[in-house]
Amino acid sequence: MVTQGEIARRLGLDVSSVNKILNKRPGPVFRKDTIRRVFKTAKDLGYDFGRLKYTHRRQYERREVAIGAEVVIVGKDGAVYDQGVATIRDISLGGARVADLATPLGSLPTEPFTLTLRPMQKPLDDLELTGHIVRLNMNGVTTFGVEFAKLDSAAARKLKRVAVT
Repeated sequence: MVTQGEIARRLGLDVSSVNKILNKRPGPVFRKDTIRRVFKTAKDLGYDFGRLKYTHRRQYERREVAIGAEVVIVGKDGAVYDQGVATIRDISLGGARVADLATPLGSLPTEPFTLTLRPMQKPLDDLELTGHIVRLNMNGVTTFGVEFAKLDSAAARKLKRVAVT
């Protein structure tokens, strides 16, 4: 298996430069010829481009908020697994970051599930935002990212008033 280190040695570059070029990371600007040589050498050596880590680019802009919400966790069989409350910490048209989840069971299912957020503050207090967890962060405080399922136009308009600054 070809590594970025081998590509760097072949070209006389630093491994971090090769990594930044292959992952298209922001930072130092490299000459077009250097970028072309890195990609050509990687291809010639048989580098597995599927191993690259691409920077996540948000489709929708987020807005920081602190909105209390009721949470309903529904298992893949359609039955309610648990319900409780949480705080929506930021929100966009595509999803939200949720923290402070408090439920009687105190855990999430291991099987696939959906999550419904019912904000408890105006102007979102009559919305049901359903989606699934796409990111879990446990750095001292557990938070998770929820990607919303398709929103109807009325819900999208209401959410847009809050989420888009």
